[in-house]
Amino acid sequence: MIHPTAIVSPRAVVHSSVEIGPFSVVEADAVIGQGCKLAGRTTIKGHTILGREVVVGEGAVLGGLPQHISPPERPGRVIVGERTVIRENVTIHRAMATEGETRVGSDCLMMAGSHAAHDVRVGNRVIITNNVLLGGHVQVGDRAVLGGAAAVHQFCRIGRLAMIGACAKVVQDVPPFVLTDGEMAMVVGLNKVGLRRSGMTREEIDELKAAYRVIYRQGMLFDEMLAALTASYTVGPAAEFGEFFRSGKRGFVQERRSPPKAAIRIHSAADDLEDEESSTKLNRKAG
Repeated sequence: MIHPTAIVSPRAVVHSSVEIGPFSVVEADAVIGQGCKLAGRTTIKGHTILGREVVVGEGAVLGGLPQHISPPERPGRVIVGERTVIRENVTIHRAMATEGETRVGSDCLMMAGSHAAHDVRVGNRVIITNNVLLGGHVQVGDRAVLGGAAAVHQFCRIGRLAMIGACAKVVQDVPPFVLTDGEMAMVVGLNKVGLRRSGMTREEIDELKAAYRVIYRQGMLFDEMLAALTASYTVGPAAEFGEFFRSGKRGFVQERRSPPKAAIRIHSAADDLEDEESSTKLNRKAG
């Protein structure tokens, strides 16, 4: 069903089951798959492809030109996978090169106000919460979660099943399976809740814990750490650490370590009374 106030180009490919709300615009060369639902005031620009059952919220603009000082004359495409939900006022921009693509995977959730810049690659079942900003060429692995208002610098990578804290400023690659804080975007441990929910076995999680200690706790140089990972973990999730570190170009976020704990002595009330009496005696002698 297409609302009478919607504008749909005759050159767009729109499945007969699609619902399009009031004042929406679907431009030429857009492709809207079976069962998609576009709320009011959405804009699907040319060379944007939506898979089956994609839901787009009010005010979203998909397929805009790259925000670049020299935007290309013939930018690439935007591709959104099946069953992904894109909420209000989300923006996704086309790739810089004609043959390139900005891609958001299947079963993702992009919450209100979030943005994916040109050439971004988002995996499957990713949750991008409100006002998250993904710079150009950012890559986000499957089932990652990005907290509200996090900003990811261009060309950075977020590994599979990583969780980024709210308001984090990510300027280096975040390895898979880890949890970062929202203040400095530093690693604070494994994403244990996400690992359990993903269906990993106890043995796989134990291997990830052991690999984590190799990476962050043994004080190795980078090449030594990478060699140890490669030698010890050849299969399973833990092997993904080595693959991720071998392909990095921007450096990697570090672990946030707490400062050494200071010893604090708690005085009892009796100690305080004795100290007061001693001080009084000294004052009398001095007088």
